[in-house]
Amino acid sequence: MTSSGAPTGRLRVSCSPGEPVVLALAGELDAGTVLLVVRAVAGALHRCPAPRVVVLDLTDVCFLGAAGVHVLCEAADHAAAVGARLRVVTGGNAVVNRALLLTGADRVLDCYPDRAAALGAGDDREFFRLTARMWRG
Repeated sequence: MTSSGAPTGRLRVSCSPGEPVVLALAGELDAGTVLLVVRAVAGALHRCPAPRVVVLDLTDVCFLGAAGVHVLCEAADHAAAVGARLRVVTGGNAVVNRALLLTGADRVLDCYPDRAAALGAGDDREFFRLTARMWRG
């Protein structure tokens, strides 16, 4: 896993290679650190070959401000625009869960309780196969 830190050292981003790409954040995600997340997500989405899934693990985030929530939603939109899915791991983190709940972002983002659940989630094709099987009886 590679790691980079904000100039202020308030946020660290670690990236694991492979499919799906996992970006683990640690520290404060606010207006002063959102550009690190923007760069990390954009870099992950523009790899060759492009990943179908990017997992953003917020388990070790100790502060999530409004700007941080906004960038998470924008990252999900950017991923969708290039044919990928952004999955957010909350890790039972009360700070993250509260910020997402208060802003309503928990209803918009594809959130998972832990990294294993996010990595094990099926893709869109899996959903359509299950739906088709359910309708056929």
